[in-house]
Amino acid sequence: MGEVIGELMALFADGFLRTLHVARARRRLAAGQPVRIPCSARAEGPGGWPGYVNGRLRIAPGAPGATFASRGPESRELAAGGTFHEPEPDTWQDQDWAATAYLAPGADHPVYLQVDSRYLPMVRAALTDPASLRTV
Repeated sequence: MGEVIGELMALFADGFLRTLHVARARRRLAAGQPVRIPCSARAEGPGGWPGYVNGRLRIAPGAPGATFASRGPESRELAAGGTFHEPEPDTWQDQDWAATAYLAPGADHPVYLQVDSRYLPMVRAALTDPASLRTV
């Protein structure tokens, strides 16, 4: 019985803390400050990495794009102005994490991003219209 209670506490605490972090990120963006959003990314093609890598997506209002950075050598600049494509649900790591493909302008291969679904509007705004981040 104690294990079930422990699992439920972790589940509710994670949801509560994630909601607070999303609200904080929105406030910072509205104030014109940069934020780091936890996400996983997978890049195909030359210089990419085949599996999902955990890291953070750094975005700032008005910036010309976003930067994915991990603790390892995997990092990538994502130029704004690209397009989003259909997700790849068969490779999702978690049901709460939305997967989407972003094809930067002039890029040959997309970068697949997985972020908590509550962060997805911020990520889409950062990569399609960075100036609008103050209102997300």
